[in-house]
Amino acid sequence: MSDLPKSQELVNPLLDFLRAHGGVASNKEIASGVAATLGLPSHLLEQVHSGTRTEFEYRLAWARTKAKTAGLISSPNREHWQIKP
Repeated sequence: MSDLPKSQELVNPLLDFLRAHGGVASNKEIASGVAATLGLPSHLLEQVHSGTRTEFEYRLAWARTKAKTAGLISSPNREHWQIKP
């Protein structure tokens, strides 16, 4: 699992993806977009963290939390995120 970016390393790709997509996106859109941008292979994206959640989804959730705590993004509704003005 060390080949996956750490949550802190996912914050900027997350923000870049949101900016490139009009400032708002769902969790699924963010995950697929960030993974594609970083060129992460499927064998890394399929590593399970616990239950049905993958390690990548887990780390990306922490990246969203870090960005939200820093005041960079907000969640206007469940499973959607937007860049704060």
